[in-house]
Amino acid sequence: MSTYLYGIVAAAHPARVDGLTGVGEEPGPVRTIEAGELKAVVGDVDAQLRAKRRDLLAHETVLEALCLQGAVLPMRFGVVAEDDGSVAREVAARQEEYRGTLSDVDGRVEMNLKVSHHEDAVLRAVLIEDAGLRQLNEDLRERGGGTPDERVRFGETVAAALAEREAQDAAAIVTAVEAHARRQSDGPAVSGCFLNRSFLVDRGEIENFEAAVNAVSRSMGEVADIRTRGPLPPYSFADSPQPA
Repeated sequence: MSTYLYGIVAAAHPARVDGLTGVGEEPGPVRTIEAGELKAVVGDVDAQLRAKRRDLLAHETVLEALCLQGAVLPMRFGVVAEDDGSVAREVAARQEEYRGTLSDVDGRVEMNLKVSHHEDAVLRAVLIEDAGLRQLNEDLRERGGGTPDERVRFGETVAAALAEREAQDAAAIVTAVEAHARRQSDGPAVSGCFLNRSFLVDRGEIENFEAAVNAVSRSMGEVADIRTRGPLPPYSFADSPQPA
């Protein structure tokens, strides 16, 4: 068996992992090992680990349980070492670096926002707000849709207007919540979403952050769908390089 690394916490972190099972074909218990002034949260795993949905969820579940208890430096999925000793030596050798990152995220969590537009609703809003585009749409309808070239040009104009609306709404959402966050980080592109951004939020500011999200969501009405996920471990703000 090999040793799978979930995350790193300070030696004083409670790291209550009793009852948690980890990744792998035959999930075993999660445990901790001492690494200088830190603790590594680990489990046994077969060396040939595949990224199955069940394992990805197990990885996240362990980290979220640790996050509820205090600061955690999350590892990416699939960090496997030869044995416990290899993990302990690697973490202890870089403990100053890891302690610095843990200090940066101590008392803070990640809140993620994903935002999409309801296609019909945002199109109606754009046509209502843009008199020129609305008139062009009416002219084409009166002429049975116009020529193919006219329809293409109209489609391009609408696409540009929608892109501008996405940029405006993204800016409005970020402005509404960023006062309640320490840092922010763009996530990867998500199909159907025009904004995927994570915020590093003090635990004491979570309610204010969520209230700001709810307020801007109400102001946008049916046009936008704002999905909040969190509090999460600081996946997007764990700046220390992962173990080799």
